[in-house]
Amino acid sequence: MVLADWFSRLGIEAGFDFDQHGRSGNAFTIGPPSGLHVTAEPADVPQYLRFVASEPHAQSKIDDLATKAADRVAQRDFGGQVWYSTQIVDPGWKLSGSFMGSFLERLGNQTRITGWRRLGRDVVLEFRETPAEASNEFIAPNAEVKAHIAAPGPKPGHFSSHVAHNVLETVASLCGFALGRSVELPPMIFPTKKEELAELSQKHVDASVLTLTRKGVPLDIFSQSLLPGGIEIFRRERAALLTCGAAMDQKSDLVACILYVVAAECLTALDVPWRRTKLTKRFIEFFDSLMPTELENIVAHDNFEEVFGIRRGFRGVRSLRRELLDHIYDYRSGLVHGGLTPMYYGLGSAVDDGGIRRALFSDFAEGAILGYLKSPRSSLVGHPALESLEGNSVLV
Repeated sequence: MVLADWFSRLGIEAGFDFDQHGRSGNAFTIGPPSGLHVTAEPADVPQYLRFVASEPHAQSKIDDLATKAADRVAQRDFGGQVWYSTQIVDPGWKLSGSFMGSFLERLGNQTRITGWRRLGRDVVLEFRETPAEASNEFIAPNAEVKAHIAAPGPKPGHFSSHVAHNVLETVASLCGFALGRSVELPPMIFPTKKEELAELSQKHVDASVLTLTRKGVPLDIFSQSLLPGGIEIFRRERAALLTCGAAMDQKSDLVACILYVVAAECLTALDVPWRRTKLTKRFIEFFDSLMPTELENIVAHDNFEEVFGIRRGFRGVRSLRRELLDHIYDYRSGLVHGGLTPMYYGLGSAVDDGGIRRALFSDFAEGAILGYLKSPRSSLVGHPALESLEGNSVLV
């Protein structure tokens, strides 16, 4: 993709009409179909694309451009940056069959954000509110986010578009997590309009544009990937945030609860052969160490005993935390292996433990993600060399 875009850029600079571009499978087309255009087909040897002119008389010039483009790629020259912009929108809360679950979730999680924020060096965000015609004192106004992504590339083309689209889903999940509500992705993302570039260039380096946060915790997971071991940390955090976003978007309270547990468990995932060993134990040890205060807040909730079927009695807080974690993991596993059960009570019913459970599972997932962002770690529970030892709750 970088090679095709360099070829296109150098061709434009040489006077060719190469603004149009397309792709079919692994082949690229550059230039207008009705005029001189070039087909770039995959090749097994460097430069890995074979550029063929639609008009044979131009082939020598095309070969020269291809050689120059290949030299740029060989030098690892990405050609600068290309800005892409789009809207990420909060679709708003709607009354549905799972009324209590989604209502309590939004009521407890919603945060109002306005103005400019950033995620790392290359993502700047403008948060706005769009109040509904009928105001609601409980539900925050709908939010919309103008997202701007600086992607590497020689020109607006295949590579920069690929990067921008790949990053956008993670950016949207971070915006939704910060706002505490579900957001929607646009169908596509396009290069930024020229009249907006001057402001973006200023915001890009403006130190007064603060990092996006949730409850005071910075959400810039992109910068972490530059640190030693940061790629693995980034992948866990990205998986957790994408899964959390899917949970917030769920109509079914049960499916939302499953996904909230998965969002947390993403953070414990290990890329090692023994990763499937001692899963429940690792889950309990990991989160009991990571977020004791957040777990104790759930234990102290007025509906704790009713929702989780756990009696506090005179037991210590650590015992209750660990039984809560065991219940959360077992509840998820039961639904995954046994399927869903009916949970519809209707708007007029006062019985809706499922809604309260969804809100508490949401609190658990949020606490897990924020705790991990503050203190990334890996659990060695299940490591063959440690399983023979006593009391091996080892975190690094």
